[in-house]
Amino acid sequence: MTLRHNKIVRLVGWGLLAPLGAGCGDAPATPVASDDMLAMDSDMVGYETKTILTTDGVRSGVIDADTAYFFDDSTFVYMRGVNMVIHTDQGDVRARVTADQGRYDQYSQQMHAQGNVVLIMPGENRRVESGELYYNPVNHQIWSNSSTTYRFDGEVTRGTCFRSDLEFRNYHVCNIRGSADVGG
Repeated sequence: MTLRHNKIVRLVGWGLLAPLGAGCGDAPATPVASDDMLAMDSDMVGYETKTILTTDGVRSGVIDADTAYFFDDSTFVYMRGVNMVIHTDQGDVRARVTADQGRYDQYSQQMHAQGNVVLIMPGENRRVESGELYYNPVNHQIWSNSSTTYRFDGEVTRGTCFRSDLEFRNYHVCNIRGSADVGG
């Protein structure tokens, strides 16, 4: 059932219930979805969703989202309020990613996080901040094609893009704008 169809059903339902509550006084305020949410023409909307990522049958990550929009004709899921955890092969937390929104491909399990993206690697004192961040679990790569700030052991490096493997053995910051010791 599409969101548009849901609005029609909701309006018809309220039309049938209105006469029943007419004599009961003031009705309590009904929560209303934002205009952006009402404009989204998805086939299904999920709230407080949890998506488990697997590689060869082993859990490699978890994506929690406040809201997820699913489409019957697409493998993409559009999410808002994204919190993602990437695991090591042993199941430990390798990285945590937060973002305003994201686009997850159910087929490839690739994630594109967008808006105030922060990647933190617990125990390694690494942090990446960007307007966007891509994650590919097949080749264990993360990257951003936007301005990026990379923090590690008190050093701050800024650039116009970023690419790395998940172990940070091979990482590259494009057009470095400087590095500074910020203590640590």
